[in-house]
Amino acid sequence: MRPIIIIALLAFVIACKKTVTNIQLVPITHSWSYDSSIWGNNKIILSSVATDDSTLVIYNKQVGTLINTNHLNTSLLSNYGGYLNGGGIVYGTLLPPSISQKFGVTPTDSNHLRVFSTFIPTSNYGGFYLTPNYSSSNTAIKGYPLANIGAGYSIVNNRYFLAPYEIDFPNKIAKCNLVRVDTTFGIQYSIQFGSSKDISLIPPASTHGFEFGNYWSFSYFNKFFITLSDQFFRVDTMGNVKAFGVGPIANIGGRVIQIFTLNNYLLAIYTSGLTTSIILSSDFGETWSVFANNVDSYYGLFTFQNINADVYAYFQSQIWKVTLNGNNLNFVELDNDGLQTNQITGINKVGKNAFVTTTSGLFYRDTSSFNTPKK
Repeated sequence: MRPIIIIALLAFVIACKKTVTNIQLVPITHSWSYDSSIWGNNKIILSSVATDDSTLVIYNKQVGTLINTNHLNTSLLSNYGGYLNGGGIVYGTLLPPSISQKFGVTPTDSNHLRVFSTFIPTSNYGGFYLTPNYSSSNTAIKGYPLANIGAGYSIVNNRYFLAPYEIDFPNKIAKCNLVRVDTTFGIQYSIQFGSSKDISLIPPASTHGFEFGNYWSFSYFNKFFITLSDQFFRVDTMGNVKAFGVGPIANIGGRVIQIFTLNNYLLAIYTSGLTTSIILSSDFGETWSVFANNVDSYYGLFTFQNINADVYAYFQSQIWKVTLNGNNLNFVELDNDGLQTNQITGINKVGKNAFVTTTSGLFYRDTSSFNTPKK
């Protein structure tokens, strides 16, 4: 009987094998695609800029990477711009370099700024270091401040930048470098030092002067707007300064932490203690008024970014399209399928694609679908 049982079992096994089918796994696709050509530390993207209609430049804390947006996933052309500080660790572990289409600025330590070229083609030798001319004051705190994420050392017209380097609390004065960067065609369309002018920031006599606080800097309408130790200033490229006091609206204390343009208005996120408001200027930042009081406090967490006439806000892995409707800002959250768990650091539109840079890589999708609302 045993041989008969064994033969029956073998027949059963063979019959079962005949019923097995091959299962093909369907790859999961997302709205946002990942650019696989970015690898290693280059994936920790802190700053980005579109230099023309087919080129995106991304920076980690040390080097820049050139992306040809017409050939993604195999588009890594070169690392360039040199090690921003000669190869060491940049001052501030995740401090984003401030960049424009022509040059960038980053502190290498408290006493030096590295100014580097973002021209294409570029040279590792294109650029220079800036060292402040400190005063002899014994009460001044000296050194370039660590800028908050998204603020940096603002750049105007691809030619000027402004950098505070000294603040004297007892004597109520701060010093800044207003630097002009010139182009040179001697070394691969690179840059060179043009001039530097010392600018004094003096709070209005009606205020208590500088308080210990953070630093934010923005540039719009060919002007710099600075919040420095709870004082707000406007500086133009000629070095003319307008001191507003503790915030740009008289008798309302607070600090400007974000600025963006929308429908020809300049708007700012304004915080005071636990209160967040939105203020507005219709004359290019010379005078301000309250647009909305006591808005949701999470507005203060957003980074607002202008892309041409559009405004976007992002926080962690979420993106919103921002529009103005009467006296209200409307926020429409956009589809972020594929971006989840990624920390967004910037948004760009280059050619046919929209790009999102994160601290873990570069993501892209067709520009025509960028404004798709989140389901």
